[in-house]
Amino acid sequence: MKARKSPSLSSTQFRQLLSVVMPAVKAAGELTIKRQRRIAIQHKLDGSEVTTADRAAERLLRKSLAAAWPDDSILGEEYGGSVAQRGRSWLIDPIDGTASYVLGLGTYGSMLSLLIDGKPVFGCIHLPAMGETTYAAVGHGCWLQPDSGRPRQVHVAPPRPYAKANTGLTSYKQTDLFRPPGPWQISKLIGSIGRVRLVGDCVQYALLCRGELDAAVDPRMSAWDIAALVVCVREAGGSVSDFSGSEDNLLQASTFVAASSSTLRRAMCRQLAPRKAAAT
Repeated sequence: MKARKSPSLSSTQFRQLLSVVMPAVKAAGELTIKRQRRIAIQHKLDGSEVTTADRAAERLLRKSLAAAWPDDSILGEEYGGSVAQRGRSWLIDPIDGTASYVLGLGTYGSMLSLLIDGKPVFGCIHLPAMGETTYAAVGHGCWLQPDSGRPRQVHVAPPRPYAKANTGLTSYKQTDLFRPPGPWQISKLIGSIGRVRLVGDCVQYALLCRGELDAAVDPRMSAWDIAALVVCVREAGGSVSDFSGSEDNLLQASTFVAASSSTLRRAMCRQLAPRKAAAT
């Protein structure tokens, strides 16, 4: 049986998509910046924070996408929805890094991704406070677009030894450093890899894509967090998986690790692996 070709966008489709997505994410970013100092904060059932800006930004993005592609399905963090297993679907994370956002920090962003037949084919990381957008499409490379100026193609850094790798981390929830302890051995990673900094959320993956970090890890993720990152990191020449090392079905994963090489990523996964129970 002939293998089914992976979904992708043509050059024309990619250009047309950018003509809609780029103004939309920039408008959403401007909205979040304006509201950052005067926001109402609530808490979801899982304890995470959500603001009126999260919801307003998602409404804006949904409106832009629906106007351009009314037949596409949409799944967003704040207003739900669905992903079509056949055809086109969008995933929206209106503010990735809400915990940083409510503190008044600029280390947050908006993420959009397009799936075709359930597979990520386009991803976008917009960082409004940093004035830039990292975007990629399967087969078209990964690009960095400053708010003013021309886009340039970006790539991950040349391979660096594990003991010298610079790594970004968002949180230690679900790890052995949390209380009560989670399964993942983040302490082993921190104690053995070159340098770890709490960079956080989508910002660290944008830095990875252009070679300023060698790796990034997140112990608690959802599909709208992951989809855009998969495309951007892979198109920049990097490698991604969940903490167990699986590179398949990542939209169903709850953990995520990305690195400039598969060798570095696999070494990180070996350190993160849950401690084996003692024999009885």
